[in-house]
Amino acid sequence: MSIIAISLKSSHSKLLSLLLSIPLLLGSALATAYANEIPLEHFFKHAEFGDAAISPTGKYLAVTVPSGEQRNLAVLDISKPDAMTITAAFQLRGEESPVNVQWVSDERLIFSSVIQAGALEQPVGTGRIYAINADGGNRRQLFGTQEGSRVFRVMDIISLLPDEPDWILVQHWAHDRPRPIVERLNVNNARLNRVATSPLNRGFLMADQDNVVRFAMGTNDDMKPEFSWRPSADAEWRSFSNDISDHLSPVGFDASGEFVYMRSRDNDHLGLYQIELASGEFHPLLPSEHVEVDGIKLDVSGGKILAVRYHDGIPQWHSIDDTAQEVVWLRQLEAMFEGSRVTINNWTRDGNLAMVAVSSDVAPTEFFVLDTQAPALRFLAASRPWIDPAEMQNMHPIQFEARDGVTLHGYKTLPRGYVEGSEVPFVVFVHGGPHGPRDRWGFDSFVQAFAHHGFGVLQINFRGSGGYGIGFERSGYGEWGAKMQDDITDGTHWIIEQGIAKEDAVCIAGASYGGFSTLSGIVREPDLYACAWAFVGVYDLELMKETGDIPQQESGRRYLDRVLGTDTEVLKERSPTNHVANIKTPLFISHGAEDVRAHVDHYHLLKERLDEASIAYEEMLVENEGHGFYRVENNVEMMTRVLAFMKQHTSAEAP
Repeated sequence: MSIIAISLKSSHSKLLSLLLSIPLLLGSALATAYANEIPLEHFFKHAEFGDAAISPTGKYLAVTVPSGEQRNLAVLDISKPDAMTITAAFQLRGEESPVNVQWVSDERLIFSSVIQAGALEQPVGTGRIYAINADGGNRRQLFGTQEGSRVFRVMDIISLLPDEPDWILVQHWAHDRPRPIVERLNVNNARLNRVATSPLNRGFLMADQDNVVRFAMGTNDDMKPEFSWRPSADAEWRSFSNDISDHLSPVGFDASGEFVYMRSRDNDHLGLYQIELASGEFHPLLPSEHVEVDGIKLDVSGGKILAVRYHDGIPQWHSIDDTAQEVVWLRQLEAMFEGSRVTINNWTRDGNLAMVAVSSDVAPTEFFVLDTQAPALRFLAASRPWIDPAEMQNMHPIQFEARDGVTLHGYKTLPRGYVEGSEVPFVVFVHGGPHGPRDRWGFDSFVQAFAHHGFGVLQINFRGSGGYGIGFERSGYGEWGAKMQDDITDGTHWIIEQGIAKEDAVCIAGASYGGFSTLSGIVREPDLYACAWAFVGVYDLELMKETGDIPQQESGRRYLDRVLGTDTEVLKERSPTNHVANIKTPLFISHGAEDVRAHVDHYHLLKERLDEASIAYEEMLVENEGHGFYRVENNVEMMTRVLAFMKQHTSAEAP
């Protein structure tokens, strides 16, 4: 069995022109040629295509596309590749954007919505579900509160009920109701029928492969996980003890319905586990030594887990069933796209067609339609067609030991035109979060912009980062400006010792927590860095506990106490604003005036302290931008200035 790859660039051009033909669906023209230097705009233009889902018959494709500061939905008839047409478009109100696009029948699809307060923010779900027909008819909100309501319900889709295309299973919570409720939701008229209520507080419910709600996870008053199950819809709920880990997350039933798959974040038990419901016994299925489960692959029906992905350096799929059709095709596609990340997103009902997404460290996502009967692979669209992978630079996984012996992982990206054995200017680029996020192998606009302009880039998953187990993440609690910063310093020395980075030409940069780390780096190590760029950073830990959206909620205040500590003197000592007199490093700071995560007060306080100490710096405050810049022109202006600033202080020149 082999695949014939067919690259239909003409199909993409037709698709692109269709999307450009209506005002609310915005895209960007395909670049035809590059000059020696790629325009910065190309790195920061919004992707033309986000979510993509093929209909059960393979006739339609639903995609999300950019429109100003949000995304909209478009439905296309792709049954005739050379004559594709837009059949429907859906523009949401306010700042909402569609996500989790799913077809519930041959002619109807549903999606939920999110609001993103800034380019660096995690999208926040609105709790609303919408539906639309492929021809644009019967568009409506199916579930969720109206905009502006004080009662907020969180919603999750449990099952699409393929045998009942007019219904889906959803679960929802309200702030004043701690136990989740499962209901059948009619996708045509929004009617609800109660199915089950969780026996446990908080958490969620899960249905087996026959769509019977049989498993519940919750948390007790000490926030420890609890589990319950029942053998049938009419049986009593039964609880079982958990002696393995406090960091288990159920992901689905096995085909027999007698086991539940669990992924664990516990460093002693990383990976995928099985729990036998009748006995409560845990069995390792696909354990991991270093990293957490990063993704899950389901079968055609969407109910059976076939493989999990681990992101240990470069992401890889590990299969439960090597003989499953979906896994066989996945392995063939991985062989075809060697060096890329391949994901089969969804299948048609008959299993003959599937949506395939392919991406890599040098290539943003491209979408294909896999025809298993031909067999053939038809190119459909590129999310950012103006990016030429041949012009981008590869990310190389690295690891080194911190001063106390802890092994740290990350990535190095060498600059365009790098000559083996040479020493070049470098940017130590610190990720945000910091607890939960991590640096990953994949296309990164900032990294590629730096590399294109003559800079190597070092990214470090310092202690406290996500993805390496809860123990590693917690090892950063209380270590802001301390051991976490030592890891960045140690990584900087390591890249210099490798003979790659030019010792007097290493800059430090980062956004959000990365901005905090940037300032911490230059006040703690005033002679180490040639320059520094801090973007939407927090700079004062006491202020962080007072301003912004995190301390507005009790859960946020508890989180800050947990990760920062409560000792006021320590917070003062760890805050860069209190040590600006140490700064010798040329500094550039930029911020969004509407930032409520790393509140803009941090920017103003830092400026005030710098001015009082007569410390020179460059600055950029942008109105109508939040935690990270949405607008392409603002990112281009900022990076134009940042790159010029870095070149000035490192004598770097783009090849």
